Amino acid sequence: MWRAPAGCGDWRHVEQQDQKPLAHHCGASPCHKETQPWLIKACLPCYSGAALALLVYKDLIPEGDALLSQCSTVVPPAPVPLPLRRVLLVANTSWYLYNFRLPLIRDLQRQGYQVALVAPHDAYTPLLHAEGFCMHNWLVARSSVNPLSEAHALVDLWRIYEREQPDLVHHFTIKACLYGTIAAKAARVYRVINAITGLGHVFLGTRRRSRLLRRGLRPLYSAVFKARRSTVVFQNAADQDQLIQLGITDGERARLIRGSGVDIDHFKPLADNAGHYQSPLQLLFPSRLINEKGVRELLQACRSLWAEGAAIELLVAGALDSGNRSALSVAELAALQADPRVCCLGHVADMRELYAASDMVVLPSWREGLSRALIEAAAMERPIITTDVPGCRDVVDHGRSGLLVPLRDARSLALAIRLFIDNPDLARRCGKQARRKVMAEFQVSLVNQSTLEQYERLFATTLHRKPFLARWF
Repeated sequence: MWRAPAGCGDWRHVEQQDQKPLAHHCGASPCHKETQPWLIKACLPCYSGAALALLVYKDLIPEGDALLSQCSTVVPPAPVPLPLRRVLLVANTSWYLYNFRLPLIRDLQRQGYQVALVAPHDAYTPLLHAEGFCMHNWLVARSSVNPLSEAHALVDLWRIYEREQPDLVHHFTIKACLYGTIAAKAARVYRVINAITGLGHVFLGTRRRSRLLRRGLRPLYSAVFKARRSTVVFQNAADQDQLIQLGITDGERARLIRGSGVDIDHFKPLADNAGHYQSPLQLLFPSRLINEKGVRELLQACRSLWAEGAAIELLVAGALDSGNRSALSVAELAALQADPRVCCLGHVADMRELYAASDMVVLPSWREGLSRALIEAAAMERPIITTDVPGCRDVVDHGRSGLLVPLRDARSLALAIRLFIDNPDLARRCGKQARRKVMAEFQVSLVNQSTLEQYERLFATTLHRKPFLARWF
């Protein structure tokens, strides 16, 4: 098809068939190219450059060249902007959003999404404000099970959704997923992504209270994760299979996106020193001080190695997490701080230098969604020892990129540490392979691209709205 010269106006007003009339912005009757060419002169301001150029090309008027030079100054109309896609990212702490989802939030903004964040205000809220993000304070207690407090948290989230009217909500952590999906239904938000970052106390706890909660909450979990509006994103295949087998969700709604990803240019070896041990050997535990992270098993393993004369300094990079019922007590933390063989660092904002300064990384966790700490350590070529459980074994291939030990087995943990100590070449090979695995599977760019594809899929799907009383999730 012939096209107008560059610089001419809007092509949309040009008719493609020779015999069809050309419409005028001024309201004059359409003119046919053979019967009323004089109207071109009268209506020059209303003609787009492209329409005039087409007539010149057809040699309809002798003054065509002069008129075309006049139309070159016509400013083409601005393109109609696409509607803004308003997205809310919701979590039970601002700490989580800042430490785990900041690259995703930035990518969403670069893709043209209007992003706002919903989480309880904490020490990381000012950091998110400094990034230029809009923060909505969600009045929720992370570890609360008080029915009145939980009802208030649900209503508060509904009010935020009702006020902001987002086009899509993305929930992280289990409480945000449960309450967020219910609030989305009440506020008539039709696109919901529920990211399962870990199964939490309800599924992992062995106490009677946890078992009762699991039994009582199962119908709610099922209603939320089978909701028509819900896409459920898992970080590891084991969690996905377990919830499908329990009937809590189904394969149609489930998606697997492996973690939140790491920046391999940020987390990269500062020196080629994997397997070159310091004296004493620096053993890093990069996690919160709670039972589920295996801190007690690690302390027991270290004590047995110290009793054998092993020169090991334990580096503990994690906060006490007083909001978690399984956290170490203040007295236990004080005892650790008093031990000269243990260095308690608290929460460390940027772990790169600490990974680089460590000889091994040990995380005997009971279960993870997908351990970010292990992926960071692997990207830094650190030899890794962790447990053979979902979310940990996804990162480490036993004997190739690290060592796996049985769950809650302090003796096996001690033997694995001793194996790396006695075989530095094995530790070096595992460190090198660990980074290669991260580059292939866990780069933040790959993970965020998978997430953006889910967003685009939901926005491309036609919404089938039903009357409010006729819908149930």
